[in-house]
Amino acid sequence: MKVISIFGGTGFIGSELIDFLPKKKIEIRVFTHSKNKVSSLNSSHNVKFFYYKQPKDVQSKISGSDLIINLVGILHESKNIKFVDAHQKLTRSIINVALKEKVKRYVHLSALKADTPGNSKYLSSKLDSEDVVEKYYNNGEWTILRPSVVFGNKDSFINLFEKMVKYLPLIFLISPKAKFQPIYVKDLVHIIERTLYDKNSYNKKLNLGGPNILSFIEILQLIMSSQDKKNILIPLNKSLSYLFVRILELLPFKIITRDNLKSMEVDNTSPINDSYLHINSLLSLESYLSKTKKL
Repeated sequence: MKVISIFGGTGFIGSELIDFLPKKKIEIRVFTHSKNKVSSLNSSHNVKFFYYKQPKDVQSKISGSDLIINLVGILHESKNIKFVDAHQKLTRSIINVALKEKVKRYVHLSALKADTPGNSKYLSSKLDSEDVVEKYYNNGEWTILRPSVVFGNKDSFINLFEKMVKYLPLIFLISPKAKFQPIYVKDLVHIIERTLYDKNSYNKKLNLGGPNILSFIEILQLIMSSQDKKNILIPLNKSLSYLFVRILELLPFKIITRDNLKSMEVDNTSPINDSYLHINSLLSLESYLSKTKKL
């Protein structure tokens, strides 16, 4: 039986991946910091959960793994955890354990445009994590996946703006011309599953997007249309966008930060969509919103 160890398996993408993987043929070991998230996940006797503070704490549980998938990522820094901790340092720790346990295969989730991060600390940290993979896993069989913004039932992006459209008649829109290539989470996990043992994906970086490129304002308009809403959108220029975000940063909870805004200054798109190397048809955001509207 194949053994797959997953870090970040209790998150939005990870939980979808666990549901998608053929559990009868493999053993899935999920390593997580959070006990609270485990109770909400679907599992079977083939899925085992382990709690850790540092990957070395569970090194013995990783022993015998055929591959490791690292899905860990944060969009916002906090007092307790910085981008460098979640992306670069944690990746190095996971790889240390993988090498000690002689795990040959490693799949790493990065972000689209990490290779051209601009002034974004988030994207720069994702690039740093890629550099760690290439430098320290150079004798192994790694694959780096770079998805655009991912949408689905429990995502933190589209769902946020669906709520805003539902409850706010007036919406101030930051960076309205920012470009995205949204990919459906079930398409993404399908691609992840396809790449696991695909030798053509070994030691490669794959840029993964959905079928369409949309501006931020076009995404909001699609959401409005799906809800039959006629909200008033007020696009903000760069200066006003930064001022508005600085005000939002004063809230006790994170919605968006100035670093997120810097990420949006880099078009989250790719001229070559490697998604089509592993899947023939991709669900568009418009089709997804149309389907959810009927439910």
